[in-house]
Amino acid sequence: MATDLAIMIVLLGLSAFFSGAETAYMAVDRMRLRQRARTERRARLARGILREPEKLIAALLFCNNLVNVALSALATALAIQVVGERGVLVATAVTTVCLLLFSEITPKTVGVYYAEKIVVAIAPALSWCIRLCYPFVHFLSLASNGLIRLTGLRKPSRRVRLTEEEIAMIIKAGTEEGALDPEKQDMLLGVLSLEKTQVGDIAVPLRDVVSVRLDASYEDVYRTIETHKYARYPVYRDDPSDIVGFIHERDFFLSPNDGSFRLTSIVRAPNFVPELRSIRQQLLNFKKDRAHLSIVVDEYGNVTGIVTMEDVLEEIVGEIQDEHDPQHRWVRKVGDTTYVVEGRTPVRDLNRWLRIGLPEEDVKTLGGLVQKELGRIPLPGDEIALGPYRLHVLEMRGKSVKKIRLDVFVPPTTA
Repeated sequence: MATDLAIMIVLLGLSAFFSGAETAYMAVDRMRLRQRARTERRARLARGILREPEKLIAALLFCNNLVNVALSALATALAIQVVGERGVLVATAVTTVCLLLFSEITPKTVGVYYAEKIVVAIAPALSWCIRLCYPFVHFLSLASNGLIRLTGLRKPSRRVRLTEEEIAMIIKAGTEEGALDPEKQDMLLGVLSLEKTQVGDIAVPLRDVVSVRLDASYEDVYRTIETHKYARYPVYRDDPSDIVGFIHERDFFLSPNDGSFRLTSIVRAPNFVPELRSIRQQLLNFKKDRAHLSIVVDEYGNVTGIVTMEDVLEEIVGEIQDEHDPQHRWVRKVGDTTYVVEGRTPVRDLNRWLRIGLPEEDVKTLGGLVQKELGRIPLPGDEIALGPYRLHVLEMRGKSVKKIRLDVFVPPTTA
């Protein structure tokens, strides 16, 4: 009897091993396993086993069922010897409880929690087990694949292909778990959006562009540069939309102020780009041309604004702020969760600056968002509520919204 009990304990342990192994291999993080496989032999072996999941599952189920049947048979025979005819009922009850507790629930729970450690640790033993069971595993795999084909289903590629949305979900999950801070999340999500975001989405609108007239005097250009502190300025002929090039402040300050100054002598050739171009392509163009500023045009060739290298980089790394940035000129905090915002402020930028979630679909500016929600030209005093945000029109300039009070009833997160 002692020998039978010892054999039953061994069989129970093997059942636990196969159950836990099955759960661990199904639950393991394949990305982390692939990372470990670069330096660890056992991890490489585990990855090899996972490349043929049908063989893995067939071997584990075959071995587990074989062990469970043997355990049940031995327990029944032993119970009949001890208690007689009632031994079948006793053995069934005891075996069921033991298998559920010690060979199913407990090992599977451990397999979920410690999947990576278990997968790597048992890879050599499991590899030998699959080899020993090869004839049975091969037959079961063929039968399984045949049934799958009969159902009209196709086996998916073993190569892991993540969509952009799945990668974004992984990044956000990493932030929620504390593995990434919000700034790194913004950078990674910014990289993912490079192909989807168009130049027109981030361009500075023409009405907000600080430019200089082609026939401007040295003093006029000097005042413009001292006032706005930018490095580059578009140059126009008769109308701000008639851009003929741009100047760099460095070239201007290297020019003589002796009465012979002509702005045309330092004007650089403009680079026109369509507003529908992706900012990924624009970044590549900036790099190839060693440029930092381009003139944005619509499908009809009309100038709609400018885009700079900084605008593109800010989509990845976040705002590159200094005292002359739009955030400081367009957004003014007047309370704990209350802001006075220029109507021309891009909604995308405002969401990033304040870490809020105003809707960005089909609108570019905060004033445009208010007009879209109202369905008409706004008037001073108009107010709309968007979830935890309330927008109150403070001032109009013609038909455009000049200033808006933004109340955030859920405090924005700290950047």
